[in-house]
Amino acid sequence: MDLIKCPVCGEKYSSSYRRCPFCEEEDRPRKVSGKRRGGHHVAERKHTHSARGPLIAVLLVVLVIFSWYLFGGKFMEKIQEDRANDVENVDPAPVDPTPVDPTPVDPTPDDPAVTPDEPAPPVVEPEPETPTVDPAALTVGTNVGTTLKKDDSGRFDCTIRMSDSIQLILRGTDAAVTWSSEDTSVVTVSADGKLKPVKAGTANVTASVGGATVRCVVRINN
Repeated sequence: MDLIKCPVCGEKYSSSYRRCPFCEEEDRPRKVSGKRRGGHHVAERKHTHSARGPLIAVLLVVLVIFSWYLFGGKFMEKIQEDRANDVENVDPAPVDPTPVDPTPVDPTPDDPAVTPDEPAPPVVEPEPETPTVDPAALTVGTNVGTTLKKDDSGRFDCTIRMSDSIQLILRGTDAAVTWSSEDTSVVTVSADGKLKPVKAGTANVTASVGGATVRCVVRINN
């Protein structure tokens, strides 16, 4: 087989080709694998797209991130400082220092007159209760049928022994009577007037009814 050497690329090719196939391959926008054709090694030519555009975009992103890392804090402080200045520059509404006097209210006839330092009303002592029972109409008797006599001081006189069991009876009223002893160490008296001697001696026993009080001197003998 006759081989022809291309005067352009210097490659040898078969005489069956009208033109150098290697030069035609260079004119095509594709890769030619590094295979041997006709016993010769074909040089591999690569056509790559330009990576300049993506590289620039990546560099811009890195630059923005780096700038924010360096100056982002100062930028935010500047914004906050400007906002604080805007708040301080707002003047509050002026306050009128003059106090407002309240509108006087005319007293009505129903309002009581108020006088300063009005003295307290005097304390009125209650009047003694008027007896509903006449003490002069009351007498004191006993359960054994005797009627006690009054002494010079107007008291009824009753003399008993330590062993006696005497009940005093107030006559002249149907109202409830309250009995009491002024010295329970000598004699005690129940609610119905029963005497209970404690020791020899003398004690006053009173009967109260309807505001009237009747006294009876009780003498205890051994």
